[in-house]
Amino acid sequence: MIIGTVVEGPTDRLVLKAVLGKLIPGQHRYLPLQPTPTFGETGSGWKGVRRWCRETWRREGLTLDAILSGATGPALDLLVIHVDASIAAEADLQEGDDDPVADLQQPCPPVASTAIRLRQVIAHWLRQDTLPSKVVLAIPAQDTESWTFTALFPDDELCTRSVYECLRSGANHPGYRLTLKKYGKLLRRTDGQIKKPERVYQTIAPQVAEAWKTVRERCSQAEQFTRDVEQHA
Repeated sequence: MIIGTVVEGPTDRLVLKAVLGKLIPGQHRYLPLQPTPTFGETGSGWKGVRRWCRETWRREGLTLDAILSGATGPALDLLVIHVDASIAAEADLQEGDDDPVADLQQPCPPVASTAIRLRQVIAHWLRQDTLPSKVVLAIPAQDTESWTFTALFPDDELCTRSVYECLRSGANHPGYRLTLKKYGKLLRRTDGQIKKPERVYQTIAPQVAEAWKTVRERCSQAEQFTRDVEQHA
C-alpha cells in the first residue's frame, strides 16, 4: 500500500507508521506529506496540519481527490491525518473557518465527544461534508504520548484512571512522566517544554506497536483508530 501521512510532528509519524505496520501486514510505502522532511512552508504542529488541509482547496489546481487519485503524485491507498485531542483547547483552532464547530470541548471523560467534534473540524479544514473512504483520522487523547506511556508502562496506576485520556498537563500528564527518572527519562524538558528526540522514538515506536493490544484496551481513541484502519486492511 501507498500511505500518505499528515501529522503534527516526526515522532507522531514514527509511532503511527509502526502501528500501521502492525495493523496492516505487508510492505508499504509511506509518503510524508506533512510535515515534509525540511518542514517547508507549512511548518509543523497542529497549525501545520490545518494549513496543509486548507491548501487542498486553496491552492489553484489542487483538490483532495486529486491528491488521493494520483493526479499530483503517487495514488494513495490510505491517507492518515493526525492531530492530538489536546488541540481542542486552542482558542484559535477554528480561526478562519466559515462554520466553526460549536461546543468543541466536551466534558471528559469520556473523550469521545470531543474527538467526534475534532473530526468535524478537520472535515471543515478540508472543506469536505463527508471524508473520503481513503482518509483515516488519528486523534490520540490527549496526545501520542498517552499511547506511548500505556505501551511502555501498562501496569502503572496512572493508566487505570478513568480520566487517563483527559490528562493533558501537569505532573500526571503521560508525556511529563516520561521525562522523569522513574520512567527512564525517555523524553526531556527544556524551559518547561517536553522535547521528543526522534532517535528515542525510533526505539520506542516498535514497542508501542508490539503492545498495541494493551493500548487499544486502555485508550478509546486507539481503539477507534484501529477500527478505522482495519476497514482498509
